[in-house]
Amino acid sequence: MKSFVKYYNEVKPKYQNKLDLTKKFQEIPKLYSRSVSKLLERIYGEEKIDSKLVEEYIEFTPDKEPYFTVKKEIINLLEEDWQDSDLPSIFEKMAKAAYDRYKHIIDDNDRTETFRLE
Repeated sequence: MKSFVKYYNEVKPKYQNKLDLTKKFQEIPKLYSRSVSKLLERIYGEEKIDSKLVEEYIEFTPDKEPYFTVKKEIINLLEEDWQDSDLPSIFEKMAKAAYDRYKHIIDDNDRTETFRLE
């Protein structure tokens, strides 16, 4: 089984920092997709990964666990790495962090409704 934790550890600090600085829950899905795209670019190189495509096909879904969806196009692109590596669990860790921030923003009673909807 392949492990991509090394690459995850490279992108994790910047990703977590961006999550922590996010003030609007509407920004979190795009941040998640972009960060997963950056992770895949680190793993496979920018030549193989079309970041715009990845951002379209990997989505943050705060409504149900594991908090993300991956379309078949990405699974086909990743081939056996999706089946025989820790990529799904890394995506899940990243989605869980995004969900935690999302939930924190939604539940934060110090913010007004006006601020949330800006």
